[in-house]
Amino acid sequence: MAIKLGYSTYALSMLDPFDALPKIRETGYEAIEIAMGDAWPTTPKSFTPPEQIRLATLAKSLGFPSPVLFGNFDVCALDDKSEMDLTLAKLRMAGRMHFDDTPILITTTAGHSAPPWETGKQQIRDAFMRLADLAADHNAIIAIEPHAGTDFETPEKAKWMMDETQHPNLTLDLDISHFYVEGAEVAHSVETCAPYSSMVHIKDGEKVDGEVRYCLTGDGKIDIPLFLRSLRDNGVGDLPVFAEVSVQQSRQHDYKPWEVAQFCYDALREAEKAM
Repeated sequence: MAIKLGYSTYALSMLDPFDALPKIRETGYEAIEIAMGDAWPTTPKSFTPPEQIRLATLAKSLGFPSPVLFGNFDVCALDDKSEMDLTLAKLRMAGRMHFDDTPILITTTAGHSAPPWETGKQQIRDAFMRLADLAADHNAIIAIEPHAGTDFETPEKAKWMMDETQHPNLTLDLDISHFYVEGAEVAHSVETCAPYSSMVHIKDGEKVDGEVRYCLTGDGKIDIPLFLRSLRDNGVGDLPVFAEVSVQQSRQHDYKPWEVAQFCYDALREAEKAM
């Protein structure tokens, strides 16, 4: 059975989402992730509840399952009223856009307010527990994405977080690029994180002189067939694999969003043949 491929509108901050979703489907993708960050047209700060429902209706008509939402929560800043209000708005938006029996799934990093890992990992843990409790109130599941270039960047730290929290509404977003950029092996990363994962992302990149430099899926050195085999062998091969594009690419002046979407799709399909 073919691997289900998804695409994230994180790559499409410059486009109207009502125009973008049909093009994503036309490219061949079978699942979508909607970005809710401030710089995207689908932030709940400006994307109204009627628009949210209309976009969900469009997604359903195109044959997509309910969208995954990229929450972009600042998890350790929930004591700030404006941050809490935005968090609740994102959780409500996720509920409005849900129309099937898949989980209401929201991905997020720890956010820019996270303290250093070695002195603050318990604080980060407690903040994720608080977010998970809020998610439970909205029948949603949070998928945590460790992130290269931060202190929360390894499969071992991701496993520690899952073992420490053990919250039914808290899972992992297995984004292989962040582990790979930080030097972790592909198979090891998948084996470590798969038991806790509800979401899969991929892009590519490397770290040069301490600086993270991302590139497109299929344009770097990740062994994508190995990654796909590892997903299958560790029991998460049925999860959609979402191609993600870093803002390092999407904010370039010569960025061609639909050529990029097609490139990532083709790279993943070619890798699937080589599994």
